[in-house]
Amino acid sequence: MALSHSPLIVTDGLVFMYDTGNRKSYVGEPTVNLITNSGTSNTGWVGHGWTGSQAISNDYSNTYEFTATNGWHNRTFDTGVTSGGTIYVTFEYKLKQQQTTQNQLFVLNGTSLGSYTNWLGSGSMSFEWQTFSGSFTANANSSKIAIGPRGTDSSGLTDIVYIRNLQVEQKGHVTPFVNGTRSATEGLIDRTNNTTINLSNVSFDSDAQMTFDGTDDYLAIPHDSSQSFSGDFSIEAVIKGEGSTANCIIQKGSGNDYYQEYWLLQDMRSSPGMFMLIMGRSGNSSANYLSTASNLSQNIYYHVVATVSGSTSKIFVNGVQAASGTISTRIQSTSDLRIGWRVDGFAATNGEIPLTKIYNKALTSAEVLQNFNATKSRFGL
Repeated sequence: MALSHSPLIVTDGLVFMYDTGNRKSYVGEPTVNLITNSGTSNTGWVGHGWTGSQAISNDYSNTYEFTATNGWHNRTFDTGVTSGGTIYVTFEYKLKQQQTTQNQLFVLNGTSLGSYTNWLGSGSMSFEWQTFSGSFTANANSSKIAIGPRGTDSSGLTDIVYIRNLQVEQKGHVTPFVNGTRSATEGLIDRTNNTTINLSNVSFDSDAQMTFDGTDDYLAIPHDSSQSFSGDFSIEAVIKGEGSTANCIIQKGSGNDYYQEYWLLQDMRSSPGMFMLIMGRSGNSSANYLSTASNLSQNIYYHVVATVSGSTSKIFVNGVQAASGTISTRIQSTSDLRIGWRVDGFAATNGEIPLTKIYNKALTSAEVLQNFNATKSRFGL
């Protein structure tokens, strides 16, 4: 298959992939935008200025055009807010037309023009897109947002400003723009078939990036026969373990080690840690085990690839082969694919797994290195 967003990676044989650094794969943390960007003229906006009402129109999708005569434009939130919570306001802005030499964009919050109790900040305007970000603590009067482009005098201003991707959300941090609501089933996408991955059981850090809490966070991907193998295959991931835990990276199977079609983990219970590939063996209550040397540290990103070719399994760490072994009888499973926590409740990952891939072939050492080189600068490897 072809992935237009990442031409440097190996795509032949790719049957599963997510990448939180790619906007087409990681859309963003679930959130609710309290102001819908309507896409039609003036909906929900009220002009309220000292020299007369102000015109607002949509020039193109999710973009408002503000004409300034030293006035304000206010908009009521689509839904109510919880008093005491933090409200973040973000948007992009730039000048379309400039008539004054001293231009500022002011942003406030409250209930009406006369009672805007929260000053969110201001920004100097230019003809290049800039980002505004401000926050305030919600109270009983937090029902509107007001935006006012203006200069230093009090009359005769005709500056025109573009505002796009306006987002108002009640969360502990800013998330990527969404026009309305982004649910838990809309934030992460398998790029091989554009199906969504449910984010209901994972955590998010202050940068709105997906994390695993070391207790009960995981991703569950319903069984797909393309991810179950009787022949060759490869598993690839980037992981940063942040505690002394066994971190489940990718697992397909049920129960303990003996019932795993494949299970790639980072074992950090002892320091230094190691990577392991475990595959169950049908009928004899044992498993195939392959492990690297114990030389992994906490809080460091690693690129890891496990390959199975015939009766040989290998593990590569940061583009270099780190282990090789022989495989005996294998099993296949119709269980869900799990990332971050094994299905029986063991090995809850504490840290990040920002990238995973599964291939229906054994990657060569050159292909492993190719994927590592496409990734290493992003994670400082």
